[in-house]
Amino acid sequence: MAGIMSRVSGKDFRHKWKEEKRSELVRSLLFDPEQHSGSILEKILLDIILPLGDKINTLHTPRYVLFWLMSHTKFPYIGINLPKLAPPCLQLISSKEDENKILAIKCFNFMFENTGRSEMKVHNFDHVICKEIMKLVNEPNTEVLALAIPCGLNLMNLMADPPPLLVDLWRPNSYDMYLMSYLEYAGLESNPARRVIYLKHLERIIQTCGTGIIKHLKSLISLTIDYLKSPGSEDVSFGCIRCLKLLLEHASPRIPSHSIDLLMCFVHVTSTSFDADNKKLYTESRNFVSSLRVLCKGSLDKHLECLKSFNNQGVQAMVEYVFAAK
Repeated sequence: MAGIMSRVSGKDFRHKWKEEKRSELVRSLLFDPEQHSGSILEKILLDIILPLGDKINTLHTPRYVLFWLMSHTKFPYIGINLPKLAPPCLQLISSKEDENKILAIKCFNFMFENTGRSEMKVHNFDHVICKEIMKLVNEPNTEVLALAIPCGLNLMNLMADPPPLLVDLWRPNSYDMYLMSYLEYAGLESNPARRVIYLKHLERIIQTCGTGIIKHLKSLISLTIDYLKSPGSEDVSFGCIRCLKLLLEHASPRIPSHSIDLLMCFVHVTSTSFDADNKKLYTESRNFVSSLRVLCKGSLDKHLECLKSFNNQGVQAMVEYVFAAK
């Protein structure tokens, strides 16, 4: 019975959509997306898509029409029609089908790009959408995960600004909620390909938060050290080093308190990568240790001196390079 109803509903929708496409309004939209985009969007949403409710998850045509409408609608019409656009998008993102989730994420990206912060907050959709996107930060499907993480970051940027000053650091903000879950899920991940995705967007998070990243510094360093020590692809290691370089820049006041842990981690990396065919990882590692030594202003020197007697050629070469660097 459910299958029959879906087919019947799909036929009804396609019939209505063909009628709409014959109208002058839709023809105007096709040639001039900005001229009537608000009117056509509201008409199709009210008359066709909204009455479907959760049936939109099972009907092929309506969900792609929704995506097409949002991708061809410009500012400010998406914000004006936000109370009508958000419900079908939320229905899609909560679906069990990966195809629906991908469509919903793409729709939300259009929404965030063409909606003001005040419009999102007036209708209280920011927290509702954030809750649904947060569920996908640990999504088993890699394609969905790769789209969900930047979508969540776009929403974070829309919801609130990161703390601009260190004195405002400890005030609660939307980045904290997102980042704590993000780091928790990233820490549990063991697949190298998915780790690369987490690290790629972690760089963007660090750059966006600036000095505000200090609040999560311990968790970030624990995550990168764990990734560097675990056997995996070189892409994961390079991603960790890029993140740590950004932390040297944005969290410099607190880095010295973690310097010993970082040094011992890179002792492990240099000792295992020195004899590799591709020495790029070794070179990047010793350069990082050199930068760490400069930041710590000599407090690492006694520990580096002890490493001169370490029975590993890669570590000894790294120590020699670090002391020779200016």
